Amino acid sequence: MSKILEKDAKSGFGILIESDAGYVDSSLNPSLLKEGFQFKPNEPVLINCILQKWGIKNKNGRIYPKEVLVNQISEYQIAVDSNSAVSEADHPDSSVVSLANISHIIKKMWWGTGENEHILYGQLEIITSPAYMRDGVVSMIGDKIVEYLKRGIKLGISSRGVGSLKEINGENIVQDDFELICFDLVHSPSTPGGFLFPDMNQMEIGSTMKENVRTVVTSLNENNKKITSALNKFLL
Repeated sequence: MSKILEKDAKSGFGILIESDAGYVDSSLNPSLLKEGFQFKPNEPVLINCILQKWGIKNKNGRIYPKEVLVNQISEYQIAVDSNSAVSEADHPDSSVVSLANISHIIKKMWWGTGENEHILYGQLEIITSPAYMRDGVVSMIGDKIVEYLKRGIKLGISSRGVGSLKEINGENIVQDDFELICFDLVHSPSTPGGFLFPDMNQMEIGSTMKENVRTVVTSLNENNKKITSALNKFLL
């Protein structure tokens, strides 16, 4: 069994867990906030987010070279295309995805363009139970994830893989034997800019759109407060 290469590791072979690859934020996802979270049994819960980045030093002090990450994403696309790119809630100390802990599946992946070409975007589908979508009965891990998102809890995207690290010119570089396992959901701080987006058209946000995003977020937060206040009065 491979060991986990900790944050301060500068070289060696093992499990590489990067919990700062991105995060999901329900306040930036109007599709989840729409109509006060009414359940729609025939509609999947889809989350747009940032999955990973190449050429950027992450919070573990590691850099994934472009060729390493791009090649692995090409390989992982096979799992996406075959509807088998499942991942877990929380990252275990293992290189195996546990069927007992699956919470979501990667439905799409794509690279940004221009100044965002180093960013890997993705769309997750949270795996929920029919009872939850119909009656709100929580029985699966994915049900809990949706409940967390409904309450505005920020969830991180943690890439998990196996490979080697090598210190080169003072930088910890992931080597070309890296093999991507999955993208887990975790509760963790993340890379700035790794947000959940409301739709495909807003996935690549430039500087000219930042103020618009802030306005949308402020409006959504105000709506959240009103909804919470109304629910509190109802429950009293």
